[in-house]
Amino acid sequence: MDELKKEIVAYWDRRAPSYTDVIEKNMAGPWGKIWADYLTARFPEGAPEETRVLDIGTGPGFYAMLLAARGYRVTAVDLSEKMLAEARRNAGPLAAQIDFRRMDAQALDLPDGCFDVIVTRNLTWNLQDPVQAYGEWRRVLRTGGVLLNFDADWYGYLADEEKQRAYERDRENTRLLKMEDHQAYPDGPKMEEISRRLPMTGLQRPQWDVDTLLALGFASVTADLDAGRAVWSEEEAVNYASTPGFLIRAVK
Repeated sequence: MDELKKEIVAYWDRRAPSYTDVIEKNMAGPWGKIWADYLTARFPEGAPEETRVLDIGTGPGFYAMLLAARGYRVTAVDLSEKMLAEARRNAGPLAAQIDFRRMDAQALDLPDGCFDVIVTRNLTWNLQDPVQAYGEWRRVLRTGGVLLNFDADWYGYLADEEKQRAYERDRENTRLLKMEDHQAYPDGPKMEEISRRLPMTGLQRPQWDVDTLLALGFASVTADLDAGRAVWSEEEAVNYASTPGFLIRAVK
């Protein structure tokens, strides 16, 4: 494992407990159902018990839990052992229905064509080789299988002055509205330092993703630019106003 990847894994190991706090908010009240409905409405046809789902970069297990609770056959992978430990603990009884594995999203130790659906959230911006990752994800999908990638241009403000100003307005708005600032955490400068060395920072997303997935051979690729509005709480919408969430749906 190279030094940058070690830094990334160490960062997420440290952040693992705090991300359990995040997904508890994401699942509170109606939000878990909103997320699960949004995802599964975009799945290929098939009964849940016959649909094999790969959750890449599962983190503390958000998608894995939502989908296992609906009867889907879920394999959940992450490179951070501490994130996987959080995911297993968070899943409780559902853990018996989820196959948790430590794995690199850019080099999956899985056979070709073995999944009907791949889901991932807030991962691709954090990868050293997103082209290789997208190629791997296509490889493990069956023909007609669907990739659903929720993400945002999280650190685009590091490479664009206009985005930097908009990001600073988001911070000010959280203060004015007396909301929690999701970017005010001790490890924030460390992730900014890492992000400056990652290829996604500065790319035009999601257009870059759409173009890349088509070039890799996906049959169709669409991007929902309003995905964040569909699944984010008011607090999240204020925090991330300058980095709107999008959902890429790619069919092999």
